Amino acid sequence: MAPLNRRMQKTSDIIWQDTQHQMLFELIEQIKIVPFDPDILSRLKLYAEHHFILEEAYMRTLNYPLIEAHLEAHDRFREELEAMLETDPTMHEALQISLSDFLYKWLKLHVLGIDKELEEFVLGSERK
Repeated sequence: MAPLNRRMQKTSDIIWQDTQHQMLFELIEQIKIVPFDPDILSRLKLYAEHHFILEEAYMRTLNYPLIEAHLEAHDRFREELEAMLETDPTMHEALQISLSDFLYKWLKLHVLGIDKELEEFVLGSERK
């Protein structure tokens, strides 16, 4: 999965956003490690929240016209992650892989979709 992450970084021009996305992908990959460390979900939640707050503040500063859809996507991720935090800390390896794959696919679609739209807006903005 790492080559996709590197390829995405090369195509983007918002460095802080790329760096944070890379960290999110790395945290998601750690969910697969056996034995399962239940603290990884808390670390992922904290890091994702940090990323979302920064990105949301950036969108507000630039008066991003598609902010509402972006906020809704972030909120859905927050809700999914919160539900995962209630998971049994001794989860089965198949569930670890399933959770990691779900979060990876969600983030990949988010980065290549809605975040790409934000990037295009930012690059066209005078305020960058």
